[in-house]
Amino acid sequence: MKNVQEFKIDQWSSYASALSVNDLRKLSTNPDLEVFNPELKLTYGSYEGSRKLRERIAELHSSEETRLTADNVLVTPGSIMANYLVLDTICGPGDHIICQYPTFGQLYMLPMFNDVEVGLWKMKEENGWMPSLDELAAMIKPNTKAIILNNPSNPTGAVLPKDFLLQVADIADIARITILCDEVFSPLFFTEPKPPSFVTLGHPHSVVTGSLSKAFAIPGVRLGWIVTQDAELLCKVGMTRDYTTISVSQLDDSVAAFALDQAVLPNLMKRNLALCRDSISQIDEFVKRNAQRCRWVKPKGAGTAFVQILGRHGKPVDDAAFSTKLSDEESVCVLPGGHCFGEGTGHDFKGYVRITLGEPELLREGLPLLERFIQKM
Repeated sequence: MKNVQEFKIDQWSSYASALSVNDLRKLSTNPDLEVFNPELKLTYGSYEGSRKLRERIAELHSSEETRLTADNVLVTPGSIMANYLVLDTICGPGDHIICQYPTFGQLYMLPMFNDVEVGLWKMKEENGWMPSLDELAAMIKPNTKAIILNNPSNPTGAVLPKDFLLQVADIADIARITILCDEVFSPLFFTEPKPPSFVTLGHPHSVVTGSLSKAFAIPGVRLGWIVTQDAELLCKVGMTRDYTTISVSQLDDSVAAFALDQAVLPNLMKRNLALCRDSISQIDEFVKRNAQRCRWVKPKGAGTAFVQILGRHGKPVDDAAFSTKLSDEESVCVLPGGHCFGEGTGHDFKGYVRITLGEPELLREGLPLLERFIQKM
């Protein structure tokens, strides 16, 4: 890569309140289930990730119509490595990709640094943060190699439903375009029906990524994954992976397999969904109380809220300056959305701040301070 720039949101995490190993144990309905096998030899382990873990990841992404297997899964050190490997494999200098926007910056910035032309497919707040399918079709060029999705969306919390995803697949099928869907916040969905993993929708050139960090609240276990039914693509990604990592830590692999076991997973997700719903309720009441000074579209998924702050005259504030002053005066930290996600014109998403949903007790302390700060602006 060349001309690499600072990653503006590198230190701003968003996930449900992190769990300890003992917290995980308490969620298990099987008292005999071990987090670690004390006899485990600490070798490099399986290149692809343990079969037990890959089977559980495959089950996580399967649907009633499409059952995935361990052979469809490659384990990586976090989803950020999964995205890196897929992006490096599917596009290169002179290619064109289309990326849903706003989203996690890596998904469009990494291709830019590799001399890939990037078109930003903008989500629209007035449409519930849904992008336009007509605009997507019009953006495709002869050299378009991939469409990049993020479902559910970071930072907006929008969810692309199944019928919408199928139409995206139809558009991509015409030009034989690969679709990468970052599903790192799945299955953190707050409304029904929940969309299936994109990899099960029948598009022959689809690949999804995920990890334990966001929806599963275990970011300290540096473990992510790539799932695809395209054997050729998985092989190419694996070849790229040879130049980065040999395998993931066997200890991380063990914790991941424990967390995704059916004796643990339902209680784990019940806990994380409850934390996020508590946070959404608090923020919704906050926005209602301050309707003249802030606005939002209630998130349907993910672990983030995207709230726009308005000045006294109804215009969006400078989100970077607002966030800095809020931190200095009230010791409250929010992520400046326009500054960190507005990579298109430099003016996109002005006045927005991203608020993490996974820490409702912190919100109970922080929202009154944020409200006081807004009222005295």
